Amino acid sequence: TNFIFTVFASDNMINIGLTKYKGSKSISLDNNFITLGKQDNYKFYEDLSLKGNFTIKVLSNFAIKINEKYNSYDEALNLLGIYKDSYIFKDDSYYIMIGNFDTNLDAVNFMKSSNIVGEVIKLDNFIGIYDKSKLILAYKDNIAIKSNTYMSIDNKKYRNLINVMCKNNSLILSNILDIEEYLYGVVPSEMPPSWEKEALKVQAVASRNYTYVNRGIHKNDGFDICDTSHCQVYGGINSEHISTTQAVDETKGIKAYYNDKLINAVYFSSSGGYTDDAINVWNENVPYLKAVSDEFEENGKQWTRLFTFDELSSIASIGTINEIILENSSRTGRAVRLTLVGTKGNKVLEKEEIRTFFSKTIGGILDSRNFKITVGNNSITKTSVPNQILVTEMNINNNLNNLKNSNIYVTSSKDNIILESDSIFVVDKTHNILNTKNIFVIDKNNNLKDLSINKIETVNSNNEQNNSSNSNKKEENIIPDTLNVSKITRKDSNTITFVGKGWGHGVGMSQYGANSLAKKGYKYDEILKYYYTGIEVK
Repeated sequence: TNFIFTVFASDNMINIGLTKYKGSKSISLDNNFITLGKQDNYKFYEDLSLKGNFTIKVLSNFAIKINEKYNSYDEALNLLGIYKDSYIFKDDSYYIMIGNFDTNLDAVNFMKSSNIVGEVIKLDNFIGIYDKSKLILAYKDNIAIKSNTYMSIDNKKYRNLINVMCKNNSLILSNILDIEEYLYGVVPSEMPPSWEKEALKVQAVASRNYTYVNRGIHKNDGFDICDTSHCQVYGGINSEHISTTQAVDETKGIKAYYNDKLINAVYFSSSGGYTDDAINVWNENVPYLKAVSDEFEENGKQWTRLFTFDELSSIASIGTINEIILENSSRTGRAVRLTLVGTKGNKVLEKEEIRTFFSKTIGGILDSRNFKITVGNNSITKTSVPNQILVTEMNINNNLNNLKNSNIYVTSSKDNIILESDSIFVVDKTHNILNTKNIFVIDKNNNLKDLSINKIETVNSNNEQNNSSNSNKKEENIIPDTLNVSKITRKDSNTITFVGKGWGHGVGMSQYGANSLAKKGYKYDEILKYYYTGIEVK
């Protein structure tokens, strides 16, 4: 992500790459009436209109271009019948093209035998318009297509015009339209239309900002931005919904600014409790993209991923991995460093590489960096804690004041057992205190909770303190002020489970968090100002 940007001085138009058709050799239009032409700087210049059943295809091989120019399509059309297998080529004027020859020599020989005055053209990056199965018209490199209502390709509908380019003898399609109309197809694709109205308006403003700031990042591909999550998901007219269209209309033209400059309003799905600083993801210190608490987020994503040491060894190229060390930020809970210790060296993963490193594994990159690690498999057994086996006095972090009175479970990475109790008592199956660095506490919804343990001690069934060497251990300041460190070795288990929450890079606006704030009565501008530090909305 690059936060250096230029806002275009032209009108409020955008060119969206339709990645679904990337590499296609042929597309079918549902429109029975089309207008063909060229576009330049988002403006459409009309050539001609046609009625029929149209298919757009990449042309190949060789053709003969007759030298004579014609002023109009109809003028050239009147002479087509003279030549077999002929069609019209639109360039600076209209020309007649003949044939589909396998080789240059075949075309030359045909020209000589037919006494044709022209030249042989190799059909590199030529686009053909077919009516049913008949080739009727050709362009080189690109054409723009409009209709009298909307453009429809394989039942996918788009506003305004479709631009068709041909590069490396493959089609590249894009949709050129007004930015506000583009947002009609973005907001419902990025946020459920059933969500709170103020949340939808937050999404509309964030998406508008993102569009203006990032317009042009795909210019080398022939369009401004793409229609996937790499930029913003865009579904055209098919995805539009009355609630999201209303959110766009009610915020029309409204944007977010920092020091009077448009902000790059990046966003993501779910934080899991805390957003992150831009510098922790993209190595850029952006003043309005700072970590904020997101504890009110409801229904955020929970996830687990299981890996083996052998699987990690196969993709890390550091020999056999025997140890994995995770360091989490004590403030945000997000992973800041993941160290893989191998027989041929260490691999230290930091920032977004912590997620992307796993792209070569089944399941791909990690959903977020908000995770803990434990040993064992995903199927953790639950068991009740016998009354006579207790560990007392575990103090909860300040931001978890009410956890002590809630129904929680404590999981031991050593025994892969969840101990269930109304109070917070932890021992292993042999009545020994567990290794506190490998204890994770989750609530009944499987949300991870951090513990700060000042004092633990075991008691027996008579409520007497057990002073045995194995059970009379005391530990203080288990979680340091800066980083929470967790280490698992191959001796513990050959499998490591990542237990996480949240989805996405974690920077900027949390969509689930925005919806939760909207439910609490916050207005869209207040929500924007919460997630983007120090901004103005106007």
